Amino acid sequence: MKAPLVSRKTISNKKSKVLKSLKYEIKKEIGPGVITGGADNDPAGIVTYTTVGALYGYALLWVLFICTPLMIVIQEMASRLALVKKKGLSTIIKEHYGKRTAMAVMSLLFIVNIATIGADIAGMAAVLGLITGINWYFYIIPITVFIGYFVVFKKYRFIRNFLLALTGLLVVYIISSFLSNPNWYHVALGFIPKFIPTTGFIAAIIGVIGTTISPYMLFWQASEELEEHKTILRPKELGIDTAVGMCWSNIIAAFIIIAAGSTLFIYGVGVDSAEQAALALKPFGGEFAYLLFSIGILISGFLALPVLAGSTAYAVSETFGWREGLDEKVFSAKGFYFVFMLSLLVGSFLAFLPVNPIHFLYYTQILDGFLTPFLAIILLLLCNDRKVMGRYRNNKISNFFGILLVIILLFFDLFLILQILQCL
Repeated sequence: MKAPLVSRKTISNKKSKVLKSLKYEIKKEIGPGVITGGADNDPAGIVTYTTVGALYGYALLWVLFICTPLMIVIQEMASRLALVKKKGLSTIIKEHYGKRTAMAVMSLLFIVNIATIGADIAGMAAVLGLITGINWYFYIIPITVFIGYFVVFKKYRFIRNFLLALTGLLVVYIISSFLSNPNWYHVALGFIPKFIPTTGFIAAIIGVIGTTISPYMLFWQASEELEEHKTILRPKELGIDTAVGMCWSNIIAAFIIIAAGSTLFIYGVGVDSAEQAALALKPFGGEFAYLLFSIGILISGFLALPVLAGSTAYAVSETFGWREGLDEKVFSAKGFYFVFMLSLLVGSFLAFLPVNPIHFLYYTQILDGFLTPFLAIILLLLCNDRKVMGRYRNNKISNFFGILLVIILLFFDLFLILQILQCL
């Protein structure tokens, strides 16, 4: 007998089920890690990478290459710790190292985050002024109000999906780098480590590491993993989500440096304004280049500001034992939302200061580079503590990259301090 023929409808239904299943698996495994990686390329990060590309061409691409595994490991450690303990990082630090240590970490994070928020708002306002020809100061308050309304009055799922969608739009920087016609041989040479013992070069390295492995990312992703209601029983999801997010973040960063190196560096153009930074997109031609740069800055700002203010609110709320979370109603988590709005308001006040927003953006990232090693040391100690982590302690690979991150950052931080002292 002949085997019964399978109808096209049956095959189509099977294909549909497979595709739906695949979509569900991808959606299930992708979330906080990808959002965190995308938010890492905030206006401060974009200007930092553009400045580095303008000053040194492709010479610092190797820093991003080295940072990628370090970034994946440190983010995974923070998230794994939070999932095992079912608590945020500030709460865990307070429980194991005392309230003073937690307060010190929280205070430093608050200062760095507020400075970065102010810098990001200033950067967004500057490019809106660039597009419209209206003084950029007039856009500071509307940006602050919009971000505050968006987070306070929208549900967590909507916020999560919106931020996730924004991460993909940063592909504009990949396109710009290809259209800038870089010398790909010279680009490849940029991934070979080189060291110039000058204050500017060391500051640039610290700035790249600081904006790539930002302290706020650790607190945000750890808290958002808890918001997702994930369990440590599925660590594979955590690893995939984190790896995809961090790799995407650094791919975008590399192409921003390439775009700047192919235009600004070659023609010796410094980065002292949003207009000059926009030249990195000149391959698109004329005013359209400026428009695309502005779109990139605005997308990154709308992606990063909720993450920056949110990570601040999480850290402060956890330190003081307040109820927190984007899934909570405003009246049930008053302290959390108060800190969130306060972060935006103080940041917007800083944006009004008579400081070049491009310089403001760049130096806040160097400040990040001084805070990150201390957070990494705390994470290493906690993630290797059997009483804390049980069978989910760090493996040798995690310890190797975690310790390497601390050594690299402390070396460059101390070198920069000594260089500055010699100049005084």
